[in-house]
Amino acid sequence: MPATIHYVSVFNKEDTLIPQSDLIDQNYVHAKCPVHNHKQSRTFVATSPIDFNLSINRTPDQNYIFCSRPELLEYDEEHINSPKPVMQLVFPKFLFYTKDENIWFEFNDHPMTALKNNFIAIGGWFNLSNWSRASSTAITLVNEKKSVIIEKGDPLFRVSFYPPNLDDSIILKKETNTEVVDQWVEAHEKKTEEDWRPRLFSKTKTESKCPFSFLFK
Repeated sequence: MPATIHYVSVFNKEDTLIPQSDLIDQNYVHAKCPVHNHKQSRTFVATSPIDFNLSINRTPDQNYIFCSRPELLEYDEEHINSPKPVMQLVFPKFLFYTKDENIWFEFNDHPMTALKNNFIAIGGWFNLSNWSRASSTAITLVNEKKSVIIEKGDPLFRVSFYPPNLDDSIILKKETNTEVVDQWVEAHEKKTEEDWRPRLFSKTKTESKCPFSFLFK
């Protein structure tokens, strides 16, 4: 049976995830490969809704961050001073939820960003059925001496979903009802790290309930 994933766009309600299979030129030989297509049908791409520039200059005395939209960039000194500086883009941002059990969510970089945009998104995964969590776009620069230049429409990262039976298909549904979206985001923001951290990697318990179940009644 197909697994259904619901999502809302937090940053800009018009932002939408694109099936990766829609972005592949069907003239490529690998587009006909069943192994390739099986993976792509469970993977979705987030593109940038805006133009965005960023550069960094780290010195022994001080760190200098230059950004076209500073309100859309988050960081602290610990992350900036790591061997490779790490920062958070707050766009685009999506919140995911599923009523199916043991659906794993994977966040991955997009290979084009290292070539075109001079950054790599930092990946991770967790059991989405246990915790509905917003995507978090942490990035690190490929070359600190160059700027990060993002144009509207550039792919930024990919998300994939894995049901217990990997042969089950994935249905991704965007919630567009404004009232439901606002309730969903509000419920998510009330949760603390103590609520979600112990449940990130454990199996779904049948008796557990989704924190957003009231939205689907």
